[in-house]
Amino acid sequence: MIKLLVTTDFSNISRAGIRFAIQFASQTPCELIFYSVNTKTFEDNIDNYYKKTTQDYKLKKFILSIYKTTKKEVGKVEFVTENNTQVDTTIIAYAEKCHADFICINTSGPGIFNHLIGTTAAKLVTTSPIPVLLVPYTYRMKPINLLLYASDLVKLGVELPFVKKFATLFAAEIAVYHYNDLLDQGDFKESFNQIAQNYKSEKVSFNFKKLNIEYSLLNHLKVDILKVKPSIIVMFTKQNRDWFERHFLSSKTKELGFDTHTPILVFRK
Repeated sequence: MIKLLVTTDFSNISRAGIRFAIQFASQTPCELIFYSVNTKTFEDNIDNYYKKTTQDYKLKKFILSIYKTTKKEVGKVEFVTENNTQVDTTIIAYAEKCHADFICINTSGPGIFNHLIGTTAAKLVTTSPIPVLLVPYTYRMKPINLLLYASDLVKLGVELPFVKKFATLFAAEIAVYHYNDLLDQGDFKESFNQIAQNYKSEKVSFNFKKLNIEYSLLNHLKVDILKVKPSIIVMFTKQNRDWFERHFLSSKTKELGFDTHTPILVFRK
């Protein structure tokens, strides 16, 4: 059974990540661990047990109120709260401890990548050994049935099986998108077509697009996301701050924006 660690800080924005997790669990056998880190440290005294119990009750009440709005049944769930000032490392430590398959976290505002710098979500993307599901605050529940996998094709044979395994949970289709400025030069087009022939199937399709180097990868993706309307975008990233900022937080990305209602699943390379 898949185990999903779903983080929340009790904010209205965090409701989006919780709704996504509920949708996730409604389509596949899944254990949801709703998890919150309290950054206010407690002094060691007799009231600590009471305070911890109060936190747990607050979390359960918050989650169940969201369940009520979705009209989805509460399946296998757990409620966990911890106290620590280092939120990102605490989340990762608990995810590893409970053997979570994925960490689900909301983004903090408009522009799913434009507003990640310095946030817990950004730190998880660049440090977590566990795949991270980033859910934009504008997310609205809908069936998971199509994954848009943005690939550089370098390790397609290694990465695609992970995407297929995830897609199988929902019987979802996979649309592989690759952007390249050499698409129409020499034998590149033939090479791309050969890759598609080798890996395509009834559930996997390939789309090769000309890359305009004046714009970021996300700006190219934005156009196709609006057209294709995938349920989830899948990416594999190098966990390196410089690489992440160069590809996903460039000035051109910020200028044009990258607002989407679509969650993004980030695997590390």
